[in-house]
Amino acid sequence: MAKKKNKTVSLETEVKVIKQDLRSEQEMDDEAESWVRFLGSKISEGLREVITEMMLGFTKKMQMEMADDLIEFTYGHVVHTTGCWSADAMLLSCYKWIAEEQGFSFKIK
Repeated sequence: MAKKKNKTVSLETEVKVIKQDLRSEQEMDDEAESWVRFLGSKISEGLREVITEMMLGFTKKMQMEMADDLIEFTYGHVVHTTGCWSADAMLLSCYKWIAEEQGFSFKIK
């Protein structure tokens, strides 16, 4: 019996990229922003800036929830989810970056 060789086909298509900067049209809740600043010496200034920008576009209530969840993770290593896929994806990225800065890794079971 002859062995079949697996062939890989790669299809690439050029796409047009339209860059926008809508950050100035988004609002950050003052209280949520102060909570993110509360992360203090536990994370770098650069990561705090990234987290703050990632929270733009979410409602003020969701920003407060995410800020609270990030504090819980930073100080207590407790992972929270919101049930909102976009918020949870953002939180998971932030949890991983925070863990990396704090020198540990984790796995969600």
